[in-house]
Amino acid sequence: MKIFLSGSVPLIIVIIALFQKIEWRRHIKEQARSYFQEGAWIKFALCLTVSVLGTMIVTVIVGRFLTFFAFLVPLFGMSMISYGTIDVMHRIRRGQEFGLRDFFPTDQLGSVVGLYFIKGLYLFFWSLLLAVPGIIKSYSYSQAMFILNDNPGIGIDEAITRSREMMKGHKWELVVLQSSFFGWAILGSFTFGLAIVYSLPLYAMSMFVFYDYVKNGYLKSNQYENVYTVY
Repeated sequence: MKIFLSGSVPLIIVIIALFQKIEWRRHIKEQARSYFQEGAWIKFALCLTVSVLGTMIVTVIVGRFLTFFAFLVPLFGMSMISYGTIDVMHRIRRGQEFGLRDFFPTDQLGSVVGLYFIKGLYLFFWSLLLAVPGIIKSYSYSQAMFILNDNPGIGIDEAITRSREMMKGHKWELVVLQSSFFGWAILGSFTFGLAIVYSLPLYAMSMFVFYDYVKNGYLKSNQYENVYTVY
């Protein structure tokens, strides 16, 4: 959902995506909803929101007293949250309990922070070639953190490379899926962000399910030499 809030994807592209095939998109979101049971939806939304807001508050506080180190807080905080959110979604799918602490895992900390930083650096340089290359590459690299979570010990460049290979033919599909949350982003502007907070679990789990779709297709295309899409 952050792609709409940041204005990364032009509105016309979002509108076009909204009118694409929706059958597989509906299936992904239904599957994502089915994983949340017994209050996990609200708990996930609150924990993720507190994690992000807490990181932002600490960043502001550190920035006032230690300006030179202020960039380290969001780098470490947001990278751990990105990785931790995937861990939590694994727990939710297995029906396990989770808490705020699970959004800040310390395993693979160096690789997690390194991937977050390197990916951001790559996207920055691609964005210097105008907006379109940066947007395209952001979708090419979008699965890197999932891949790192799935393959502990994998190198940073290898995770990014695998993501780029896996997303060949699937970048537009991800745009279509993310665009289906555009209404929540609009509603959030009228509800002081509450609608966005409420939709976070569905958005995050839908991205998780999408990764499964792409991963399975990627493995099939390598094993059976057939082209797989989620359509």
